[in-house]
Order: sequence, then C-alpha cells, then structure tokens
Amino acid sequence: MINISSSNLAKIIEAYKVYFKEYFSIELYKWKAVRCFLAYWDIEAVNFKGMLKQALSKTENLLTSMNNYPRNMLEEFCELDETKVREMFRELFDENQNVVFRINQFRKNADELLRLWGKGKQHYQTLNAITTYLWLRYPDKYYIYPKFRSILV
Repeated sequence: MINISSSNLAKIIEAYKVYFKEYFSIELYKWKAVRCFLAYWDIEAVNFKGMLKQALSKTENLLTSMNNYPRNMLEEFCELDETKVREMFRELFDENQNVVFRINQFRKNADELLRLWGKGKQHYQTLNAITTYLWLRYPDKYYIYPKFRSILV
C-alpha cells in the first residue's frame, strides 16, 4: 500500500492547476478545430470539397506545417475525384471496421489518387494526418497521434 502525504498531494494539485491554465491557452486551438469540424462535417454534402475545406479550416498546424500539406492534398484530390475522397472518409469513419484496416485503406486510396494525380511525389496522408481526422470526428475516442503506431503497416 502506498502512503500519500496530503501536503505533497495538495502541492501537486496546485502545480497542475497553474500548468493547466498555461497549457490550455496554448492548446485551445485544437478544441476549436474539433468544434469547427463537427459543425461543418457532412459526408453527404453536395459540394464535398467545399464542406471538407470548411470543416478542416481551423486545423492550422495540425494538418499543415513546413513541407507537410495533407489538407491541401485532400482538396487537390477532390478536384481529381471528389467521390473517391468522400468514400475514403466514409470508410475511415466506419466504426464497424477495424481501425488499423481503415487507416491502411485510407493510405492505400491516397496512394492510388496520387498515381492518378501524377503531379507530385507525396500525398502527405501520414499516420499523424489520418489519426487527426479520426480525432476530429470522434474526439472522445481517438488521439491526435497514434498510440498504435508500431502495429500499423
């Protein structure tokens, strides 16, 4: 049995409260991104590209950073085959299927679109990007970055 000092616990709780206030203000944009995504996401949208662009508009550095453009490539892929991109998300968000299968399938489909697109060498649909999509859709279930990275092919 572990003995916990009440005074030490109180110090830890106070330090956490101070840390949380500072940390939360820095990370608040992530929760604004979730709120925006959930507000605009509609898999059946007539203008899927426009809906996708709006739903992902608050993701900032989550889906765009130096030399990494997964959000932009999804928009480019919508120009090529909007129906395919819609189906990629329909499959990714299908909770009746195994999550590892869904992630791998999303990457496979992005590889296929990249071959058709032919303009670039990278689609940027990495594990980080794909798990970000899952987290945006189901924030209570998924993490931004994969805790299961080692089991994915």
